[in-house]
Amino acid sequence: MKSTPSNLEPSPARPSWLPAPIGSLLLGVLWLLAWGAGLQYRSLGEPDEGRYAEIAREMLVSHDWVTPRLDGFTFFDKPPLHYWASATAYLAFGVHPWSARLWCVLTGLLTMLAVGWAGARLFGREVGGYAMVILGSSLVFAMAAHIDTLDIGVAAFLGIGMAFFMVAQFDPSAAPRRTWLHVLMWTALALAILSKGLIGVVLPGLALVVFALWQRDLRMLWRTSPWIGLLVIAVVAAPWFVLICRVHPEFFDYFFIREHFTRFLTSEDGRNKPAWFFLVVVVLGLFPWTPMLPWRRSDWKVMEPSDPARRFLLVWVAVTLLFFSASHSKLTFYVLPLWPAAALLLAWLVARMPARSMMRRLWWLAALAGLAALALLVGMWTAHYANPQAIRPALLGGAAGLAIIALAALAGSWAMRRDRRPFAIHLLALSSLLAWQLVLVSSQSFVDLKSAAPVAEVVKAAMGPNTEIFVVRAAYQGGLPFYIGRLVTVVDVHRDDLTPGLAERPQGYIADLPAFETRWKATPDALAVVKHGLLPQLRSDGLPFEQVAPPVGDLVVIRRTPPATGLAVPAGS
Repeated sequence: MKSTPSNLEPSPARPSWLPAPIGSLLLGVLWLLAWGAGLQYRSLGEPDEGRYAEIAREMLVSHDWVTPRLDGFTFFDKPPLHYWASATAYLAFGVHPWSARLWCVLTGLLTMLAVGWAGARLFGREVGGYAMVILGSSLVFAMAAHIDTLDIGVAAFLGIGMAFFMVAQFDPSAAPRRTWLHVLMWTALALAILSKGLIGVVLPGLALVVFALWQRDLRMLWRTSPWIGLLVIAVVAAPWFVLICRVHPEFFDYFFIREHFTRFLTSEDGRNKPAWFFLVVVVLGLFPWTPMLPWRRSDWKVMEPSDPARRFLLVWVAVTLLFFSASHSKLTFYVLPLWPAAALLLAWLVARMPARSMMRRLWWLAALAGLAALALLVGMWTAHYANPQAIRPALLGGAAGLAIIALAALAGSWAMRRDRRPFAIHLLALSSLLAWQLVLVSSQSFVDLKSAAPVAEVVKAAMGPNTEIFVVRAAYQGGLPFYIGRLVTVVDVHRDDLTPGLAERPQGYIADLPAFETRWKATPDALAVVKHGLLPQLRSDGLPFEQVAPPVGDLVVIRRTPPATGLAVPAGS
């Protein structure tokens, strides 16, 4: 193998300010503390966080670990691994927003470890360490790992499977354990299937085929032990799909046809975005590492994939980006499976980047982050907002986070001048993670505008053991049951994800307002969460109710009163 020019070699080992074992241990402890910071201070956002947290709670309460249900309605959108893990966390730690997010936090951390391990085996310890922290501190990956979403789970197991595959195929010292590495790879892909469906094998399969064609080595397809893979998938992933189809025959068509092919090929769900949408998501979502991307021709010369491992990473990035860009259903976190490969490539480039170029890019980062922080501060005080008490803390937190990144970039440039590349990279990574955690916590007042948590406090204080809870033309169907610990009756809310499950609990859904008013009058003990603007209509219809507390945003909670005293309290009382 040809030697590369000296300025493209990884930076040689240099004396550290701390002994290597102590420094690594300290960095690991600081990273773990920063990774778990702030979870207990954030309520669940809507719609995704409240929805997935409640499905797991109902699975635990009902002891039915086969059928996912949301507010008692069957919910066939996604497989159960995320719900199983969250329900297990509830069993161990109680039902809390932070325990609902625990699976995301752990899978994100596990992906970082897998990427760091693979990077160290293939490119050296320095690159492995950089890849791990670049991944964990990138904006989109860090956010996804601390929000209750299913996308981080499938991205995690795809990244872990990719790591096992690369070590098995491209690390000669792993040859004696190749079969076991393949077993672990296929197990990770089976868990990816249980996380979000067929994407767990379709995406890596496409990447492998494209790579084999590039290498002109189709025999590689057989060197992945496909028969072992079929066996592993049959044992790990297939049983739940077989069982759910036997219990609910309608599942197959809804999950495999609607949720996979219809969503990919049509704009039926209203999630269509321009073809370049995910390119922008990747470039901005890699921040603060965006300036380290190969913007110059000389960077691409360094990136030239002379070894098969880097070729495979480039294929993975390209296939993932093109695959999701071709889809008619686009949401920001869909492209997360690209991040582990991108982190490895960035780490490889950063380890070989000349010191002068590195310093210049850190200065650019400091300037960009500083200007963005200043813009947020100006906007915080000069713009007019409908809810300034909610928006301004979020803007202030964003400005503070960007200021932290700017200062870390300046300190990193100073460290690079003193030939301390590892210090510069790890300082920027840790500071960025802390900045994103600060942004998440400071945005809580903004999240609460759409969270069920504030209105749930009012409902919990007013409800009794037999109170029926209605949600009337409000959007909190997912999170409210989680916070109050019981099912609610949904009234006149158009939700596509409820449609296939209505037959499971027909009494839990009321299609229109007149039917609700009839049900309300026949229910002796009832509370309803309604839009504040709906009160005049309910009052004119003669509905017996009283307002139990001041409005929470644009929502109010009303209580059923006997007809003789059924006068509504004036708004704002």
